[in-house]
Amino acid sequence: MRFSEIQKKEVIDATKGSFLGYVQDATIDVKNGTVEALHVGGGEKGLFFNNSKNEEAQVRIIDISVIGKDIVLVGKKQVK
Repeated sequence: MRFSEIQKKEVIDATKGSFLGYVQDATIDVKNGTVEALHVGGGEKGLFFNNSKNEEAQVRIIDISVIGKDIVLVGKKQVK
């Protein structure tokens, strides 16, 4: 999978059902050529909410459950 295919996808926390942001960048281990983490940012300002903070979080690849067509799910939803 190319990075361009996951860039700008929505990242959702499956445990809380909350929107974390959009895939902005990645951390790559140059020795192994593997992706270690995705950088997730809030995206652009919307009409109904102000996201003026330019915060960026890192999501480790091992924490990602599914990379789907439109979204990336992080964490595992616990079934009770």
